[in-house]
Amino acid sequence: HGATLEESEAEGWPLTPNASLYVEGDLLRPDPPNLPVGVTYAPLFAADNTLRNLFVTVRDITHFRTAEQVKSTFISVVSHELRTPVALIKGYASTLRRDDARWDREIIEDSLMVIEEEADRLSKMIDDLLDASRLQAGGLSLSKNDVSIQNLASQLAERFASQAGSRQISVHFPELFPVISADETRIRQVLTNLISNAIKYAPEGEIRISGEARPEQVIICVSDEGPGIDPKDMPLIFDRFYRAAESVNKTKGAGLGLYLARAIVEAHGGRMWVDDSKSTPGARICFSLPR
Repeated sequence: HGATLEESEAEGWPLTPNASLYVEGDLLRPDPPNLPVGVTYAPLFAADNTLRNLFVTVRDITHFRTAEQVKSTFISVVSHELRTPVALIKGYASTLRRDDARWDREIIEDSLMVIEEEADRLSKMIDDLLDASRLQAGGLSLSKNDVSIQNLASQLAERFASQAGSRQISVHFPELFPVISADETRIRQVLTNLISNAIKYAPEGEIRISGEARPEQVIICVSDEGPGIDPKDMPLIFDRFYRAAESVNKTKGAGLGLYLARAIVEAHGGRMWVDDSKSTPGARICFSLPR
């Protein structure tokens, strides 16, 4: 906006002596990505008030550019994902309240079930957004107790059985799997996310929850027999609000589940990763926790 650097120099700096020019752009590099920078030009005047020189400050603004992109994505995702359950709740409630209709009990029950499911979805999304905000503000608080992940996995496999349909959810842990110190509610949140993702993205085949005990840590993996994760998406799936392009129109979600799951694991002193070393099809996501 305004005068270019060349024009400002040619005109002897028509701005006030304390004014500077600021521009933003991308430095083109041989290997992508380009580097976003902010450039400030500040004048140095001689005693006779003529322009003598310019100080040029170049600043890497990747962080600010990323923050703007996250903010834009946040607004887009939240507005889209919140609008759907609100519209469904509003639509079904308005339909049930119509004075010119008498609904039979089955229709009422089905409508109320949709309202309840969408309200639960809305509540979970709000909880995820709050957790994401807490992470930005300084991390999640943990309330650690003795946790049997083997029992937790079995409980969740049973709970998700009705949602899995024809897919079997199997649990494979060695005998005498160690009890660890962890926040059970948060670890349940991690496993719930991984299992629900497997159900969401793998239309058929077995969903497998497995555990391995090592001297210093335990490793938990959730795998499916779906299409798997595209290699180009693997470095990004744990980012806030990231969703693979082909899944945006096929599945619901705000792109916070894996971001929060990894943050919870890291808060326990563990790590989470995509295991792409296997030869079988499907996705396999693992996480470690200290013993």
